[in-house]
Amino acid sequence: MSIILARVDDRVIHGQTMTRWTKYRPTQGILVVGDKIANDDLRRKVLKAAAGNLGLGIYTTEQAKDSIPKGMNSNKKFFLISDSPQTFAKLLEMGVDFGDSLNIGPMNTREGAKVLGRTVAIDQKDHDALEYMDQNGIEIYFQLLPDDDKKSWKSMKSKYDSLD
Repeated sequence: MSIILARVDDRVIHGQTMTRWTKYRPTQGILVVGDKIANDDLRRKVLKAAAGNLGLGIYTTEQAKDSIPKGMNSNKKFFLISDSPQTFAKLLEMGVDFGDSLNIGPMNTREGAKVLGRTVAIDQKDHDALEYMDQNGIEIYFQLLPDDDKKSWKSMKSKYDSLD
């Protein structure tokens, strides 16, 4: 498999991605999926600069349906990153194979979201997307940095449910 890390990170590509995750899991490129990201020229330029020497592909969800399988079948190693678990749920719904696990990184506070821990806040749509993927065999785990302990979806879901 050439997708070596599937990750939700609301900042997409940033310092921690480039200095910590790429050292922990060496990669040749980053595939970014998100409709808003793909259609924002300024954000695309910023992400290109942030990716440095790594190859970068930025796709809408629809374009990713064809692009991710190419990455999966490549000899190169890729990170697959989106800013929302809802995007990954949509990919799964469309039959796109991105591997059997999804890492949840920073999802910062925003309106309607419940804070579950350091840099993790999810709203009901995120919850539903994560639950859908979990029910369809994707291991969901929360881990900000490679050397942090992993937290399971089950434990984070329990925390989410307790905050009603």
